[in-house]
Amino acid sequence: MQLHPCTTPADWAAAQTALRFSVLEQSWCYGAATAAVTRDRVQPERWLLRRHDGSVAGLVQAFVRRVPPLGRFVRIVRGPLFVPGLPRADREAALALVRQIYPWRERCLLWWLPELNGGAESDAVMAQLGLRPMMTGYSSIRCDLRPPPEKLRSELDGKWRNTLKAAEKSALLMETASIAAGSWNDEAFAALLGEHAQHRLEEGFGGPDARFYAAYADAAKAARPDGEDALLFWAHAGTHQGRVRPLAGILVLRHGQAATYAMGWSNEAGRLVKAHYRLLWQAMLSLRGLGVTDFDLGGVDTQRGAGVARFKLGLNGSVFTLAGSYL
Repeated sequence: MQLHPCTTPADWAAAQTALRFSVLEQSWCYGAATAAVTRDRVQPERWLLRRHDGSVAGLVQAFVRRVPPLGRFVRIVRGPLFVPGLPRADREAALALVRQIYPWRERCLLWWLPELNGGAESDAVMAQLGLRPMMTGYSSIRCDLRPPPEKLRSELDGKWRNTLKAAEKSALLMETASIAAGSWNDEAFAALLGEHAQHRLEEGFGGPDARFYAAYADAAKAARPDGEDALLFWAHAGTHQGRVRPLAGILVLRHGQAATYAMGWSNEAGRLVKAHYRLLWQAMLSLRGLGVTDFDLGGVDTQRGAGVARFKLGLNGSVFTLAGSYL
């Protein structure tokens, strides 16, 4: 197997399709947004792993910052990704190929969060590449959207399902916007970004800020990579003085046959009618209709975000924890 540079959104999208699984941090638009918010100081470098017959076996996107004369600072987040059924020996060989591209002897400092399950086995694999664990792994919840809607609903936690049923009786109006579908709503998106920025400041939580999500949307509009999209879902009570004032909203980012819950916000009126339950359920059904099979709920932290964690856990998805970051 060999690693080949990838320079076009079309080739990247084709590789994502071959994988049948993807993560947000390995999407084309995520790389473009990272370059935009860092004013090109950090550049995505994209590689396709190909077998000797030319078929795609995997992909990896690295984020590189060059600091002359010190060298390169490189971050790989949740990559590489592989086609289903790729033998373990081939996957480990691919990790070694990535390490060869970013070696320490060439003044390359590599910070790597691989898409590996946590445990001693993953530590041993990374140790063979000269990397040591530095931080604990990222945890999230993945929902399988392949079952029919009635099955998905029956598998919700009972309390979550009852709350959804009550929320569906409210008089809220629900709307959806999509860049790929040509129905994007800049006004609603700007409103959600503003509330997200204020909430982020008040609560002090990390993760991407409003500038990043705006850059992601811009990248999706510009590149239009097949299978990548930003979808906005929001709830409101109608127009007021000619304007729609959202009571709650969520942003979902699609990447191939998977999607990630990126951010959400609700004011007091939205919380009273449990608008987020309706929004998230609507998002799941919409994604399923687009052919998305895996829905990542965007991280779960039972220590610093217990309330949000309980809300996400109510969907009864599969909780996973990655191996962590290596240096």
